[in-house]
Amino acid sequence: MTSVMPTQVRRWPGFSPCGFSLCHVAEVVHRGAAYIVSFAMCATCGNRKHGSKPPCLRHPDYGYTYCFGGRRNTLRHIVLSSIFAVVLALAAFPQASVGAALRAGAATAVITPDVHAAKAYMAGFGYNRVATGVHDNLYVRCLALKAAGQTLGMCEADIIGLFYDDVLAIRRKVQAQNPQVSLLIVASSHDHEGPDTLGLWGPDPFHSGIDEAYLRRLDSTIAATALKALHSMRPARLVLAKETNPLLALLQDDSRPPYVKDPCLLVMRLDDAQSGKPIATLVNWSDHPETLSSRNTLITADYPYWLLKTIESHGGGTAIFFQGSCGGLLTTLGPGVALQDPVNGGIAQDGTWKKAQLVGAMLGKLALRAVNAGKAVTVDQIVIRRKVIFVPLENRHFRMAGAAGIFKGRKELYTNGKVDPSVATRNLPGLGLVKYETGRDVQTEVDDVELRGNGHVQAEIATVPGEIYPELVNGGITRYPGADFPHASFEPILREHMTSGYKFVFGLANDELGYIIPKAEWDNRPPWLMNRKTRWYGEINSCGPEAAGAITRALVSLMTHVPR
Repeated sequence: MTSVMPTQVRRWPGFSPCGFSLCHVAEVVHRGAAYIVSFAMCATCGNRKHGSKPPCLRHPDYGYTYCFGGRRNTLRHIVLSSIFAVVLALAAFPQASVGAALRAGAATAVITPDVHAAKAYMAGFGYNRVATGVHDNLYVRCLALKAAGQTLGMCEADIIGLFYDDVLAIRRKVQAQNPQVSLLIVASSHDHEGPDTLGLWGPDPFHSGIDEAYLRRLDSTIAATALKALHSMRPARLVLAKETNPLLALLQDDSRPPYVKDPCLLVMRLDDAQSGKPIATLVNWSDHPETLSSRNTLITADYPYWLLKTIESHGGGTAIFFQGSCGGLLTTLGPGVALQDPVNGGIAQDGTWKKAQLVGAMLGKLALRAVNAGKAVTVDQIVIRRKVIFVPLENRHFRMAGAAGIFKGRKELYTNGKVDPSVATRNLPGLGLVKYETGRDVQTEVDDVELRGNGHVQAEIATVPGEIYPELVNGGITRYPGADFPHASFEPILREHMTSGYKFVFGLANDELGYIIPKAEWDNRPPWLMNRKTRWYGEINSCGPEAAGAITRALVSLMTHVPR
């Protein structure tokens, strides 16, 4: 049950707004919200005959002013008027409650490509998978929060990923119209049944799958939706929840050793402080949205569509899904995720709408159950720490893709912190002469956000620019015979350095660098881990073995406030 703060009255002398004479001011604090009561002279009502007008009650969040009281500026009058101020505060703002210092807003927009106007290559599996229709619309969903002068925007799009270049372009559009935004996080669900926004799944390995006109519209739509969410902010309170039902682990299949999952469902709900109605419900969960598999050619958000639909149909406000630590890779595909079809009694199969629906609906129900029994907390401060970092790039396929224009000018390489556009021709084994970018690093960003209340960290958000392996988030890094760096030091574990009870990790946030793999588990040369006959998948789509250390150490330095 939510505890309610007692009403407090604090008085102190001060000069009237016009500086003419001494007046008295009282601050009425009721249920965490402050109401300023000024006596004798009110700047709002404009009275110049001090003492002849009633004192005023002003709510700092709403901007409303109420005038009341007597004519004499005596101590007795001040005490009686202060009591009257409390009574009026109770009557005028009956819904003021925990979290009144927090403001929140949400907005959504459709980002589905027109598959009939232009060819839409679908991301996530093989080349030349062209969309033939639309099963359900793709969306961008944004949540905005503000407290103590800090404004945080958080947007998630139903796409495979966005490079940092696009995120910076989106931020510039938002800043141009709302320069007060402290940080805008732009993340992707990692949808494998939507358009190719990275360029890696075009008609063949040598041509990009990016539709530049669509990507420009996408950037503009995300920016406009973020601005709409920011504009809609109103006083709100926060409810936090964490679900660890054993069923959650059965909704994740892990396809690579060590078999470490992240079966924790984290939820935050923002409620309108006056009406109590939900503004938005944010869900943080780890699983690849690829249930429809590689044969599907209809655009869909995959299981997050049913997850968010379930929450919104039960009055949860705007529902927003943020991907977690889905590397490893955590997936809904495979026999490890076996859900019974209630219609025919059989097991829902991979590549079917029924399995995607069952997974999404189950997650939605568990999220609702958790947040309906969640903890209402006060948030009076948002602490934001941000760091731009440079990650060493060793993946030669990424270097060739950049030189071939697959990324359409995005993802420039850097050397010593400066853009390095140099390209060389190299003779690579099995490939012959190819153009090859020679810069050393990729530029990206990590963020650490704390939602604070009454001096305590209520919840934290760590942003990760890719698909991080769960053992880097929760622990469980393992040494294996056959690994390329069997004696490498272990990277710091993120959640071990987070101090609250609600530790949100947003994967594919502000960038997509591919898989983020512990160096001790890196396996790019035979013999393969566990004596596997073929190589493991993760290294094919990873910047390299140094990426995990660069990202986790930078995040931990933000979390522990230790500069690096």
